[in-house]
Amino acid sequence: MKGQTMNYCKLLSTAVLTASLGVVPLETSAQMLKGIATASPNENIGPMPHQVPDDPSKMNIKQDKSTDIWRAEREASGRPAGPMDVQRYQLQMEPVGIQTFFKLPVALTPEDLQAGEIDVAIFGAPTGALPHSAGNMWAPAEVRTTRDYGGYGDPKFPLSWVEYETLLAPFTILNAVDYGDAGLNAYNQAATLEEIRRMTREVASVGAIPFIVGGDHSVPNGTFRGIVDVYGKNNVAFLHFDVHLDRDAGMGKFGAYYHSGSFMNRAVQEGMVEGRHVIQYGMSTPVFGPEEWDQVASEGGKVYHIHEIRRDGVEETFNKMYEDLADIDLVYVSFDIDTFDMSYAPGTGSSSPIGSHPEDLFPMLRQFAATKTIVGVDFVEFNPFYDNRGQQTARLVRRTMFQFLTGIAMKKDGIEPDYIHPRISGEP
Repeated sequence: MKGQTMNYCKLLSTAVLTASLGVVPLETSAQMLKGIATASPNENIGPMPHQVPDDPSKMNIKQDKSTDIWRAEREASGRPAGPMDVQRYQLQMEPVGIQTFFKLPVALTPEDLQAGEIDVAIFGAPTGALPHSAGNMWAPAEVRTTRDYGGYGDPKFPLSWVEYETLLAPFTILNAVDYGDAGLNAYNQAATLEEIRRMTREVASVGAIPFIVGGDHSVPNGTFRGIVDVYGKNNVAFLHFDVHLDRDAGMGKFGAYYHSGSFMNRAVQEGMVEGRHVIQYGMSTPVFGPEEWDQVASEGGKVYHIHEIRRDGVEETFNKMYEDLADIDLVYVSFDIDTFDMSYAPGTGSSSPIGSHPEDLFPMLRQFAATKTIVGVDFVEFNPFYDNRGQQTARLVRRTMFQFLTGIAMKKDGIEPDYIHPRISGEP
């Protein structure tokens, strides 16, 4: 080995000297490099720093005081428990004031949620460790700040946020807050999902409904697990809106453990939800092979493709989903914004030219939320970097959230799920 190393160094020094003198060697540069490589020591310097030397399949992650500082919460300020309205004026147009989801008051602790008798707590779940996630981590901030009709002061003010078809102002019925954001570890996706799970569980454990604004579609790996922590295994159905199946029969994309194709597989295989209570709506893109569809069928789940939805109609498809979920009331919803045709939702990393239309889906989402008992909803895959200057997708995310909020308010107030205001429906 010593002689080989000396020979390699001699070749390398000759090559450097030749280059410095401007002498054109007889060999081409490629031949020269090939000779240097052949004569090199060809050493194995050991595993990469993140691998345990004796077992490279395990990660050697440094642990010290700074490891978890990103999720170390600050001490409470000593204020009385309850939601805080952080706005200055009674009435203010959209860009004025401190931006929160729907201009809602802020809550930071479970004690705040309990004191305010909160029905819905909206929080951001930014993620940043997967291919699409660099922009997705900005989604919660963008949804908070996007302009739209509504948000003129106190959310309970009747002219603030009104749903068009029902003319209902859900925030006059619901007690809702902005619950901030889950901590983000941009270098460790698994750790981020742990924190998202903890915050979901924190909200659900006091009887509030977590509304989660992601983040990529790995988010349900944390959120649904947090819901099951509270409500128990096999007690909550999983309703998934997407143009992608988001299934990975092999349970690993390039070795990744948590990703957008793992959340339902893990939930079913770990016994968190029965396969027959997993319903998927809106699929219109290819999968990696027919075994993906076979897996869903073998579990008893249902997939409603855009082809059959357009053939049978959106309302009829939802009627089928009600039949699928007839024996279970609690439902968790995971809504990928690329459910919508890319002409409506350009701001997503995996958009499709074939998808659902808001005017068809909005009434059904509202009705579903007014019929079943929603225990959690996530809205994922919005990437502001791909959105247009009019914030088209950001506005669509917020309007989709608003349909669910209106339906939940209708259920709380005892309003029939299919209610439409007479003036809107054309009735006298």
